[in-house]
Amino acid sequence: MMNNINAVTKCYYSVSNQVHLEAHKKEFDLTSDFWAGFNQWKQVGRKVKKGAKGCKIFMVWEKQEKPAKPQNDENKKTKTLLKALYVFNIEHTEEL
Repeated sequence: MMNNINAVTKCYYSVSNQVHLEAHKKEFDLTSDFWAGFNQWKQVGRKVKKGAKGCKIFMVWEKQEKPAKPQNDENKKTKTLLKALYVFNIEHTEEL
């Protein structure tokens, strides 16, 4: 069962990211479902252990395009981008 969750935001990862996280758990013999980014772990008083391997996941991200000239709020355009980032299992962290 895929129940991988972000340890800081308490949000579950998407189905496609769940697949990546489960494969990473199997490869590195991890049992915890709690994941977070490098800086997120620092925010909650933990640090990623030296040499720990993160798992690459993907996030959909909305970016506002900068217009050539100032426009009103109704005409602002956004681009949808796919951003890759790494998350680390709590087993690859330790308290600060």
